[in-house]
Order: sequence, then C-alpha cells, then structure tokens
Amino acid sequence: MRTMGWLVGAACLALLAPPAFAAPAGGSVQDCWEPAFRAGDADAVSQCYAEDAVLWLPGSPVMRGREAIRAGYADWFGHVTVSDVQLDEEGHAGTDDGLTSWGRFRVVTVSRDDGRETVEVGRYTDVSRRIDGEWQYVVDHASDDPPDAP
Repeated sequence: MRTMGWLVGAACLALLAPPAFAAPAGGSVQDCWEPAFRAGDADAVSQCYAEDAVLWLPGSPVMRGREAIRAGYADWFGHVTVSDVQLDEEGHAGTDDGLTSWGRFRVVTVSRDDGRETVEVGRYTDVSRRIDGEWQYVVDHASDDPPDAP
C-alpha cells in the first residue's frame, strides 16, 4: 500500500509544475502530464519526463530514467483509479528553459481491488526543463506530510 502512496505523490508533483512564465512556448509540463495521469496512461505520463529524469517518492526507491518511471506509473495505475487531484503551488523560480516549483498536493484514489478510497497529502519540489521545445520533468520529488505534533 505504501508503494501506491509514493506514486500518488509523484502524480501530484508532476501536475503542479507551472510554466516558467505565463505562457511558455511549447506548453507546460501540466499540458502533458495532467490528462495522461487522469486517464491512467503510464506511457503518456512517462513522456512528460526527460530520458534521464529522477523520481523520488515516499516509501519507494528512487526511479531513474523514463522507463523506470513508466513502469512505476503502470504498476500504480494497475491498482488504483484517480478520482480527484488538488494542488497548491506555493512558489516557483526559473528561466525560459528551466523551472523549479514547490507546494502541497492532495490526491484521492479508489482501489481497484477493494473499492477503498485513499487520500494522500504531502508536499513536492520539482525541476523541469524545456527539451526540444517541450517542458519535461528532470527531477520530481514528493514527500508525505508528517503526522501532527502531539
């Protein structure tokens, strides 16, 4: 179950990446990632990542490279259906060809095995770069929110 949580975090991270400016040429990573994620299409989601991208998610080993990222999404999409995504970018900094974004996410999924709904919340930092005119993730890092202090 922990493995699914890390992928939820990744999904949120990817969705949160805004363009470097209001309307960058070639669209944004969101334009690539969000429809593919909502459709549960691991092949399409993986195309939003650079060939040498790194994906760090809670409770999971690092995924290095587009194929490892595709395999991770494919496994996760095989177990859940995404029913809601809420994102809150807290900031970003960058240039015409590179952007770092950070914020918080909330993703609601439904288990394909037992129909149980799960809500994942956390925070993210990601780095995207314009490669051949298209925005792609280079680093995608999600973490769970820590438990409330006693």
